[in-house]
Amino acid sequence: MRTELRRTELAGRREGHLFDEVTFARLCRARDYLGDRYCERVTLENAAQKACLLRFHFNRIFARAFGETPHEFVTRRRIEEAKKLLLRDTHSVTDICFAVGYESLGSFSTRFRSLTGLSPASFRREARLAFGGFASHWPLYFIPACYQQFVLGPQDDSQS
Repeated sequence: MRTELRRTELAGRREGHLFDEVTFARLCRARDYLGDRYCERVTLENAAQKACLLRFHFNRIFARAFGETPHEFVTRRRIEEAKKLLLRDTHSVTDICFAVGYESLGSFSTRFRSLTGLSPASFRREARLAFGGFASHWPLYFIPACYQQFVLGPQDDSQS
């Protein structure tokens, strides 16, 4: 995946302590702000204000600190929440798309497929086949992407 390669590239650039404690605390505050409002439209300017930084500088050092840009972070949060809703709820994919903050079903489905390898409907169908009636108990089966990457390591898409 392109984002996995980008994360690896950004992580490779890390050199010791990049930020003082105050700057890192500001970045964490902005990340928490973005994480809490993943389903809303938050501008880079608003997130940068939470960190008391200019938006381009904020974007650059956020990526260095966390291995992904603010946009990639919000996208990952949205897709993780969409996975949970697809496993737990019987709502339509369109309703879930709007619930997690996307404004277009097409862009949601495309992004979901690029990050998971399955369309939202296929993801739900596969989960129901694999877990039967227990898919609604998603906390037992849902493994966050960050943990999957930690345990399994970066996955190579060329093998699929």
